[in-house]
Amino acid sequence: MSGFQDLEQLPLLTKAEIRKNLKDMLWKDCPGGLFRYNTGGSSGEPLVFYFDRRRQAYDAAARAMTHRWWGIDIGDRELYLWGSPLEITKQDRLKDLRDRWTNQLLVSAFEISAERIPGLVEAFRRFRPDCVFGYPSTIDLFCRMAGAQGHRLDDVGVRVVFCTAEVLYDHQRESIASHFGGVPVVDSYGSREGGFINHQCSEGSYHVMDSNYVLEFLKDGMPAAPEEDGEIVITHLDAWGMPLIRYRTGDVASRRVEGCACGRGFSLMSKVRGRSTDFIVTPDGRWQHALSVIYVVRDIEGVDQFKIVQEAVDDVRVFLKVHEELYPADGDQRIARGFKKRMGETVNVRIERVSDIPREASGKYRYVVSRVAETATHV
Repeated sequence: MSGFQDLEQLPLLTKAEIRKNLKDMLWKDCPGGLFRYNTGGSSGEPLVFYFDRRRQAYDAAARAMTHRWWGIDIGDRELYLWGSPLEITKQDRLKDLRDRWTNQLLVSAFEISAERIPGLVEAFRRFRPDCVFGYPSTIDLFCRMAGAQGHRLDDVGVRVVFCTAEVLYDHQRESIASHFGGVPVVDSYGSREGGFINHQCSEGSYHVMDSNYVLEFLKDGMPAAPEEDGEIVITHLDAWGMPLIRYRTGDVASRRVEGCACGRGFSLMSKVRGRSTDFIVTPDGRWQHALSVIYVVRDIEGVDQFKIVQEAVDDVRVFLKVHEELYPADGDQRIARGFKKRMGETVNVRIERVSDIPREASGKYRYVVSRVAETATHV
């Protein structure tokens, strides 16, 4: 290979191929070691992958740089409304200590309920974050439920809200900005396995982190025309411990060709389309982020794909496509126990094995569908 243009000669990398060949993809003697992670499973296809310290450093540096675009510097207070597991592990406790040292506070986004709102508002008032980082659906829901209870959020110190991991819709941006007193609400795109890929500037453009990535936009396996939608394919230039070369993200966007008035020299892309997370509603009225049940299924060995459908507040169907030779004998029982632990013991969990889980017309999986949330009002 003599240049980035030669990448097209290499095959595309899929999640299925990573699962099948994971051990062969690792640089086992990578300086500083390797660190195991899981994706959230939000595409319906959970994935195990590894970071090395170089990649962690470059991703963190890119994030710190783009925070500075909005006046947030290293050491400023940052509150995460994030999808962390409910169970607290040793690793979680160590991360909590690290976050305290770096002026960061992690608040679980797994469930939002009327009973939790006063405590969450109090956490904001005690910590007084300069910025908030998290899922737009969760931040918006928290803001609206807090407002419905008469809590003010425009005086808690927040200067900017950073959204990621989901599509940020206009109505969410307007709601979040209004509740926090008119602060900027900024969008970014990335994934756990892919890293920190782009970020919005004050002009609203999405700037690609070109020093860390080569991005391709493919339509039917061929390069999409500028401004034409295509699947995002990434090559991470700093993922040495576990290379990601021409990795298919499953997300859809387009390459922009014009420059940005902000003057930054990064290449530009459109807003990502097609990613969204949902909520489920428990029998006692709690609204839980979809990741709370996604993690239950994701952590079972041998699960290839899944889809969760909440038919009623006490009735959930779980469609599973599994590798029979890997799926544990008590897998169904573990899933049912996990759902009941999060949603309540009265919930009926129906687990159904399928040979395939069809994609939506958009080409994406809709991994959680709540008939209850679709017909209910958050507040």
